[in-house]
Amino acid sequence: MWLNEGGLLWLKSDSPAGKSHLLRALQEEYPQLARLHIQPSLSALQQVASWLETLENYTFWSIDLPAHDLPKDTATALFHLIEHAKDKSRPLLIAWRCADDELTLPELASRMRMLEQVYITPPESDHDLHNVLKAAAQQLHWDMPDKLIKVMLTHLARDLDSQLSALKHLEAASQIERTRMTQAWARQKLNI
Repeated sequence: MWLNEGGLLWLKSDSPAGKSHLLRALQEEYPQLARLHIQPSLSALQQVASWLETLENYTFWSIDLPAHDLPKDTATALFHLIEHAKDKSRPLLIAWRCADDELTLPELASRMRMLEQVYITPPESDHDLHNVLKAAAQQLHWDMPDKLIKVMLTHLARDLDSQLSALKHLEAASQIERTRMTQAWARQKLNI
C-alpha cells in the first residue's frame, strides 16, 4: 500500500520481526526503491550528503536501522533525511525497532511520532522463519544450506530472536575457525 500511496512510514516491532527481510524483498521487486544504511563513522552532515547523493535517482526511499537508540550524529542525520523526504514529497519507509522512550534526540522524537506507524510481528510458521533466516544469512554473505536451517528450526527455540542469535554465534565461530558450515559443525557449536 505504501508503494501506491507514498507518505512517511515507520515500520516497527517490539522484537526481531523480519523488517530487514521485508525491505530486501521490496527492493528486489521494485528497483525504484532505494535502501539506505547508516555509516556511524560519518558526521551527520556527511551522512546526509551521502544519503542524498544515493537517493537522487530513486522514487521511493527506505532506511534500515539497527535496533534501539542511534548515535547522536546518526539520529541528527535521520532527522534531516525525514525533512528532505517531506520537502521533496518523497515516500520514506523507516524500518527501526526503537521504543518511543528510547528516542533521545528531541527533534527526531517529534518527527518519528508524526510518522504513520505500522507494527510488524515476528514470523510464526517454519516457512516464514526459514525465509528470514535465509535472508539474514545472505546479508552476512553466507550460502546457508537449507538442511542447516532445518537443524536450527528443529533443535532450537522457534522464535526469531533465538534463531538470529544462533546464526550470529555460528557466523562468529566460522570466522574464527575459517571453516565451512556443515550440519555436524553447527550442532557442535550450538550444543544440540
